[in-house]
Formats: sequence, C-alpha cells, structure tokens
Amino acid sequence: MRHLMSLILLGLLLSLAGCKKTSAGQKDEGSPVIAPPSSGSASAAAEKPPASDQDFQASGTAMAARTSMLAAKGSGILRSIKVREGDRVKAGQVLCVLDTVNTSLHAEAARTDQAQALAALEDAKRDLERVEHLADAGALPEQTAEKAKLGMQIATLRAQAAGVGVRMAQQALADATLRAPFDGVITKVLSEEGQYVTVMPPSPVFLLVDTDTLEVRVPIPERKIGSISVGQPVRVVLPALNVTRDAKVDRMADVIDPVTRSAEVVIRLDNKDRALPAGLFARVTFPGVSGEADGEEGLPKGPHGSAPNEGGR
Repeated sequence: MRHLMSLILLGLLLSLAGCKKTSAGQKDEGSPVIAPPSSGSASAAAEKPPASDQDFQASGTAMAARTSMLAAKGSGILRSIKVREGDRVKAGQVLCVLDTVNTSLHAEAARTDQAQALAALEDAKRDLERVEHLADAGALPEQTAEKAKLGMQIATLRAQAAGVGVRMAQQALADATLRAPFDGVITKVLSEEGQYVTVMPPSPVFLLVDTDTLEVRVPIPERKIGSISVGQPVRVVLPALNVTRDAKVDRMADVIDPVTRSAEVVIRLDNKDRALPAGLFARVTFPGVSGEADGEEGLPKGPHGSAPNEGGR
C-alpha cells in the first residue's frame, strides 16, 4: 500500500514539472503561426506607371484615286456602246462610237477644198515665175510683178487654211470614238444607243473609276500637324471587311480650313489585287502620335475650335 502511494505521488510531480516547462515559453507545435499581411503587392501597384495615351486616330473614306465622268468630244447620235457597268477597261480601249455620216461628209469636203487650194497655189507659182522673168527683161512694169507676188501669198494662205480644215475634219472623225483615258472600271453608263449627245453642254456617257489605288483623306487638327509628316507610317483599318493595311502618309494640305481648324492628310492604299471596293469607311492610326483622352481627336472642330455638339447637347 505504501508503495502504491509513492508511485501516485511521483506521477503528480512529473505532471507539474511538464506544465511549468510549457508555461516557461516552450513553442507549442500544434499552434499555427499566422504571418502579418505583406505590403508588397500594394507597393508594387503604387509603383506601376500610369497607362500611356492611345495613338492618335482619325476617320475617313477609302475613295478611288481617280474618278472621271466621260463625255464624247463631238456631237451626234450615239450609235454603239461597247461596255457596260462593271466592265474593267484598259487605257485606249474603245468605249462607244458616234454616228459618223455627217462627219465623214465634212471630211470629204475638206479634202476637196484642200485639193483646189493646192492647185491654185501651183498656178500662182507659175504666174509669179513668168511675171518675174518678163519683169527682169523689162517687158512688164514692176507693179505687175508685185501683184503676182501678192497672189502667190494669198494662194499659200488658202492652201494652209485648207490643210487645217482637213486636220479638223480628221479630228472630228477621231472624236466620234470615245476611248478610256486610263485603266479602270465602268461604274455607270449614263447614255444609251440612239441618244443624241452634245458637246455644249457636255453629255456624260460613262463614269470611269480607277480602283487600283485608293486614297483615304482624313482631317488632322492643327495642333497635331507638327507631329505628322509626309512618308510617316500609319495603319489603316477597314472595319467592314476586317482588314488592316500598313501604309504611309502620301501628302498633306498646305492650308488649314478656317472653319474646322484642320488640314487634310491623304494616305494611298495599293489595291492592284482589287480586294477592296472603293467607298469603305476607314480608321487611320498614327503610331507615336498621342491622342487625347477625351476621345474627341479626329473630329471636325467648330468655328471656335470646339468639337461639334452631339445628340443636341
């Protein structure tokens, strides 16, 4: 019995010793240690530089580089039309022909007049030679020789005028045929066969458009002109076709519009593959030229330099 009590007392002493050791500052392995929140992410966000302004953009339309309303150089009945809308033509190709009956008659009459004038000129030459020979021999007065010389001059002028008449008649025959002045596509036929076309006022027959090159014209505010120059690379986006083309500034207007306070810049797009129809809306980006955060860059300005009101504001 006494031995059992000794064992119980020894166990109580050991338990008290363990409690004191823990309270003395020993680390409890089962207690999780929570680290204080780090301020690194907040400082990194504070040190990140603000986003830079977007590149300047302007809007325009990709139009054909050349558009020509074609009319015949002569007047007459439109006898034959050789092309229709959508036809692609080459420079010098025949587009239409006028009736040439009257023109041919005028040309024939002009050639006849020229033949008569040349014959009269030859006769005047012979008379002048005969008169000069007799005048040198003293058989004719000097006044007769002067008259023969004058007749020779008049015959020469008449022959020259007849030659001009022939060339004019030949030109009228050539003008009866309308040819394409450059490569392009016929977008409109404005007259029909059998119609009488005139020179004054001109009667338009075709609308010819050169789509091998497109030009995008955009207004540039005067405060941005110093940042843009000829040859500067730009990026042209055509949203309708989801197409982006790299190009360059081809030319700039030398005059600022006093109403919009902007100058026109022209960008040319190579379209020899004919993948882009003329008339597409285009958005032009000028890399390296900062735009304004208010989003009003590229809009035409009012008389006092302010953007036009939108939506009645």
